[in-house]
Amino acid sequence: MIDDYAKAKELMRKMEAQLPIPVRPTSACFRTMRKQGIRVARDQGLQIRRVFYLGDEGGIVCDVTPPELIKARDQVIVSITHLQVDPSHPLAREIRDYQRERTIKIAHSGGPVKPSSFSIRPRKKRRH
Repeated sequence: MIDDYAKAKELMRKMEAQLPIPVRPTSACFRTMRKQGIRVARDQGLQIRRVFYLGDEGGIVCDVTPPELIKARDQVIVSITHLQVDPSHPLAREIRDYQRERTIKIAHSGGPVKPSSFSIRPRKKRRH
């Protein structure tokens, strides 16, 4: 089991009380969004608008749809492990603890070592 369900639900409850939460996508998340045609600037802040729990496999995910896509009815749903919360936010430490714990447990379970290892297309190997 990757998540402590009670802890995850409690964190979600706290997050829902603080919405919207300002975040920035990790580099891997930013690249994936660009590949999928979602045009955001690298330094563009996003906001968590809603949170969901996708069970042990998916964990906590967040709706970070940029304002320009809301009218198009497109949604951008991202794992919380692919977001960076402003360190001054009241829940920053709890969110980072959840991200760290989840990442470690995924690595120990034989999953990808880094949460950023998701991609649409495999990376090309560099020749040295």
